[in-house]
Amino acid sequence: MHWIIRQLTVLLALWLLSTIAVAQSPIVLGERLSIASQRLGETRSIDIYLPPSYHDPSLQPQAYPVVYLLDAGADFRYFTTLMEKLAQGIPSVPELIVVGIESRERERDFVTGRKAFWDFVADELTPQLQSKYRCSDYRILVGHSLGGLAVITALCERPDLFRAYIAHDPSLWWGDNAGLRLLEAQRQHDFGGRILYLSYSGQKERDNGRQRHQQTISALQRMIAEGAFRQLEIYIAHYPEENHGSVQVRGNIDLMRRLFAELFIDRREIELRPSTITEHYEALSRRLHYPFTPAEGYLRSTAKWLEATGKRQQAEEVRALLPAPRSRPSR
Repeated sequence: MHWIIRQLTVLLALWLLSTIAVAQSPIVLGERLSIASQRLGETRSIDIYLPPSYHDPSLQPQAYPVVYLLDAGADFRYFTTLMEKLAQGIPSVPELIVVGIESRERERDFVTGRKAFWDFVADELTPQLQSKYRCSDYRILVGHSLGGLAVITALCERPDLFRAYIAHDPSLWWGDNAGLRLLEAQRQHDFGGRILYLSYSGQKERDNGRQRHQQTISALQRMIAEGAFRQLEIYIAHYPEENHGSVQVRGNIDLMRRLFAELFIDRREIELRPSTITEHYEALSRRLHYPFTPAEGYLRSTAKWLEATGKRQQAEEVRALLPAPRSRPSR
């Protein structure tokens, strides 16, 4: 009898486990492309994050700004989570498509073989993204450490490829100050309204490049003070309490919010003057030299909130900003 009870208990446990397994579903952050590159002579994996509204059938289709994120293998998961959070509710950034580029040989991609790497990004990756996804022409490049040096390289050698360049603790000192020398060569170059945001962490007294790292950052700050670069908006953020590994997390939050500063609109302003939404987006468009408009989802949720608080007239003024219906593309 005890043997039968034990057998029944085992069978019940197995049934429960199988039921739980069937009920499980994966949490999907994005999708992965494999691109056979002639420029690189290899197949490269690309991670793609699409914002929640991208496939929402209740919303009109829109094009999204695109972030190209270097070192995707290490940074794609946390970065996309941060950007999705910052775009929710009262947004600090717009909804974004994030393109994570994986690099197994970082020095080759970012230093020695950089021409082939940026040829791949410009001539192979970007056209495929534009044909497959609803990408706007507002592109942002983000990199950390040696990837931050790659951001500086792209700014100097491919300034038309991106509109904003964000470098965290860039290794300007690498290869006998190669990054700093690249910037020195760009003195009085007209960058046509591009943006460079840079963050750097606290200094450590170790003989591993950190002292030279601080020296190159200081040299760049002197160049900026001398007005070395034309039509280039530069902002440098120092986080002395952060280390080389953590600075990018803090920096991505702060610098992305700074890049899209006008997007954050206090709801009390909207209660008083719904037209402040248009004014904020027009100010953002002027500063970034690119047309930005409020997302349909944001306008609908704001109008719904106004109506729920008894501000029906203001809700109607916000609904008047909604885009006109148009056909939905297949991608």
